[in-house]
Amino acid sequence: MSIKILTNIPGPKSLELASRRSNSVAQGHGTVCNIYIAKGEGALLTDVDNNIFIDFAGGIGTMNIGHSHPKVIHAINNQVKNYLHTCFTVAPYESYIKLAEKLSSLAPINIPCKAAFFNSGAEAVENAVKIARSYTNRMGVLVFSDAYHGRTLMTMSMTYKEDPYKKGFGPFSPEVYRLPYPNNQNELNFDNTDFDAKNIACVVIEPVLGEGGFIPASKTKMIELKRYCEENQILFIADEVQTGFGRTGSLFAIEQFGIEPDMITVAKSIAGGLPLSGVIGKSEIIDSVHIGGIGGTYSGNPVACEAALAVLEIMAEEQLPKNANIIGETLRTRINSIIPKCPWIKEIRGMGAMIGIEIINDKTGEPDKERTNKIHQKALENGLIMITAGTFGNVIRTLMPLTIDKDTLHEGIDILVNAIIDH
Repeated sequence: MSIKILTNIPGPKSLELASRRSNSVAQGHGTVCNIYIAKGEGALLTDVDNNIFIDFAGGIGTMNIGHSHPKVIHAINNQVKNYLHTCFTVAPYESYIKLAEKLSSLAPINIPCKAAFFNSGAEAVENAVKIARSYTNRMGVLVFSDAYHGRTLMTMSMTYKEDPYKKGFGPFSPEVYRLPYPNNQNELNFDNTDFDAKNIACVVIEPVLGEGGFIPASKTKMIELKRYCEENQILFIADEVQTGFGRTGSLFAIEQFGIEPDMITVAKSIAGGLPLSGVIGKSEIIDSVHIGGIGGTYSGNPVACEAALAVLEIMAEEQLPKNANIIGETLRTRINSIIPKCPWIKEIRGMGAMIGIEIINDKTGEPDKERTNKIHQKALENGLIMITAGTFGNVIRTLMPLTIDKDTLHEGIDILVNAIIDH
């Protein structure tokens, strides 16, 4: 099965739902594609008007194993037959322990690790900061330009982009400091900073910027950053909420940088679409928090834990990190082939299947959000769902399921390429 567009996009049933939504759903919750979904399978989404789309957005990187993977559905159904929730704080269960054991063994950290689970990526990042502060008895948090870490007060303070994530929501959490993101263009300079290294509990960094535009960090500068952390007893936290679970060509992106983090935050594709996140880290660090200091009513829900265990099996059995590299190389080859006729493509970049295509005004060289939006709309009308990123909203990012078959991948890339050429 491939795409099938039966109506104008959005179709009449989607428009009806959009009208109902406007009367009942908070306006502040935006939507990228104004189509309403009835079914998801693999890399395809069917809307309420029976239009079939190829999904290059994957729930913003949540569906690395694809929609409705049979193994995940089986794991969920088996757990649902027994119980839905007990709260691990009150009446614990084995799946939480099994998942903690599995992730601790897979983390690219060469000493014993432990894990704790939460609900969202922002919760994972915020709890990693809490753990770092508990362990170091320091308050400062060092983050980077163009970073995105979440929408809670703490993670919003850590996030870079003002509009829409921070606008009107201050005052923000104190003791958050920022340096330029250590990519190939920016210098990593620790001189003349506005913070005292002896007050910094942790550095939190995305190995590849997500919302910031799919920009990989420089390996050399990441090693330098790690050395700075070690010299100043600062914990190094890899935010792998979007880069994790095979997206970049390895289970965790940080594996490709030749450094060992102290903690890793995970979420998004960890549980095949169910809300789950976690912090994995060195046992001594994770255990520094007093009993009751971390947790939550739904944190590590048993249904989500069983789904996550199935996801890890799928990752290994279907070699999805390897697939990510194949997907990324296929996409790079096609986009590079059209750059000579599309001077508005500034760059194609990323790691594995985490690819960003930056669109500029070919006359001025400035970021071109308007053209990017037109490409997005044209692709949607022809059956491809995708999303954008970047400080100026001018980066097309690809987050297709890593289980996507070859024919569907090529069909999706064809739609994307045609939309770029036409605009």
